[in-house]
Amino acid sequence: MRSSGLRTLLASPFLVRRLPAASRPSVLLTFDDGPNPDLTDQVLQRLDAHGARAVFCLVGTRVREAPDATRRLAEAGHALGNHSHEHGMASWPSLGTYLADLDRCSEAIEDAAGRAPTVFRAPGGRIHWASLVAPRRRRLPHLHWSLDPRDYACRNLDDAAELGRGLADAVRPRDIVLLHDDHPRILPLLDELLPRLVQAGFDLSAGPSLLGLTGGAP
Repeated sequence: MRSSGLRTLLASPFLVRRLPAASRPSVLLTFDDGPNPDLTDQVLQRLDAHGARAVFCLVGTRVREAPDATRRLAEAGHALGNHSHEHGMASWPSLGTYLADLDRCSEAIEDAAGRAPTVFRAPGGRIHWASLVAPRRRRLPHLHWSLDPRDYACRNLDDAAELGRGLADAVRPRDIVLLHDDHPRILPLLDELLPRLVQAGFDLSAGPSLLGLTGGAP
C-alpha cells in the first residue's frame, strides 16, 4: 500500500513527506481535489467527531464553485492547501504557466476563506522542475505524502469501507496520508478509518501544527 515511486524518492529532499517526531504518535490526513459541495461538510462532521485536524488541498476552480464549503473548512480549523487552479494542466508546463495557475488558486482560496493557503501540493502528485520551483517562489511548503491507499480506485462503497479497515492497520506514526474528498467513497472509508486510528492511540489533531501550518478561524 505504501508508495515508493522513483520520482518521489528523487525529489524527497524538496518535499514534506512525513511529520516531524512528536511526543505522541501522530498522523496527518490530507484531502485532495475538493471542495465538494455535497461531501465536504459530511467529511468535516466525521473529522470533528474524532477531534481530527486535516489539510485540504483545494482546486481553485472548485473553490470558486463552492466558496461556502471552503469557508467552513477554515472556520473548522483545518489547514488549506493550494492544489492548482486547473487540476488538469499540462504535465510539463513552463514555470511561468505554473506560477500563474498557482496564484489564481491562492487568490480563489483567500477570496472564499478569508486567508491564503499555507501549503502546496502538486496536481496529480506530478513532480518536475516547475512544481518544485513555483511553490518555493511563493514560500509555500510542498506537501507530499508517505502513504497512498489509492482510494480513488475503490470500485464501490463496500470496497471503500474495506480499504478504510486495511488503511488503519497500515498507518504508522508520522505518516501523511493521501485521500480524496471528491467522491462518496470517502465517507465509508472514514467511518472505518477514524475510530480505529483513535482506538490505536494516534493523535489526529496535531499534524497541521507540527508542520507549522495555519489553522483556525480567519
